[in-house]
Amino acid sequence: MLGLLKGLKTTLKAFFSKPVTVMYPYHKMEVAPSGQGLIRLRVTELGNKPVFKCTACGICAKNCPQNCITVKKMKDEKQPDIYKVDYSYCIFCRICIDTCPFDALEQTQEYEWVGETRDYFVHNKKDLAMDKVFEEGKKE
Repeated sequence: MLGLLKGLKTTLKAFFSKPVTVMYPYHKMEVAPSGQGLIRLRVTELGNKPVFKCTACGICAKNCPQNCITVKKMKDEKQPDIYKVDYSYCIFCRICIDTCPFDALEQTQEYEWVGETRDYFVHNKKDLAMDKVFEEGKKE
């Protein structure tokens, strides 16, 4: 009888408490500042031809455990000619961000993306570029 009363107490306590679930598509939870989302390339100048903070050294690609980053350098410039991230392989471990000596990568709070084909998850440097200019020494 004691076990039945303990079980009933637990059930009634849960019944009258605030729900812990969220009606996801209609209500979204706040993402923690340490939450991991899409990787973006920082830009130092916007315009027709944006200037990236990335120097195309390839350290991020070499350290990526999933080999989902492709970097190729432009001739005569310290800018990436090709910079691709395949998010279908990415495990969002932040190793690429932590190993970049130029602080050229940033992880955003974007966590929702859906695609119909695998090609949708391969982002090039145009897709990865931040839409605002990165200012040195300013933490967001």
